[in-house]
Amino acid sequence: MAKKTHLELVRNLGRNAASDECYTPPDSVEPLLRYLDKDATYYEATSGKSGLIVEGFTKFGYNIKPSNGRDFFDCATSDVYDGVITNPPYSIKDKFIRHCYDLGKPFALFLPVASFQGAGRGKMFMEYGMSALVYNNRVDFTGGGSPPFGNAWFMHGFLPPNTIYWVDNPSTANPRKTKEQQSSQFNILFE
Repeated sequence: MAKKTHLELVRNLGRNAASDECYTPPDSVEPLLRYLDKDATYYEATSGKSGLIVEGFTKFGYNIKPSNGRDFFDCATSDVYDGVITNPPYSIKDKFIRHCYDLGKPFALFLPVASFQGAGRGKMFMEYGMSALVYNNRVDFTGGGSPPFGNAWFMHGFLPPNTIYWVDNPSTANPRKTKEQQSSQFNILFE
């Protein structure tokens, strides 16, 4: 299969299963952690495909349980511990958001910034509330240095309702910084 161009990825973002293959780099969870209880246990709902979020939580000493391939839509409130933290498949993000609200636990979903828009999502956000931790620079899911879209942690129950915080994350466009330097330079702005 030929590699898709960035434009093709953006056009299809969230509309098909091919757009679902965006695995969260482990260090990308660092800004989220300051809003979580270090003594709580969280559930990573999509760790059957990739365990990178679990790796990031473990690296920073937080408790998270992997799904090990379990279907998230079969989970009940008691299955998700103290909340859900995941990067859901973008093609079914609305279904994920709906199920998270139905579970009644806090959640943080790593989604494209464009996910703020959408008639169905918008109605859910207005009814139940949605906050976000928005990354200033795009997260490089591929290591190629040209991320095609911006990201945010869409959060419910971890932040005050309907607030937006900004993360001044390292740019993937600065080749002079090593990955180690970049991953240690997250700053939270405008709280």
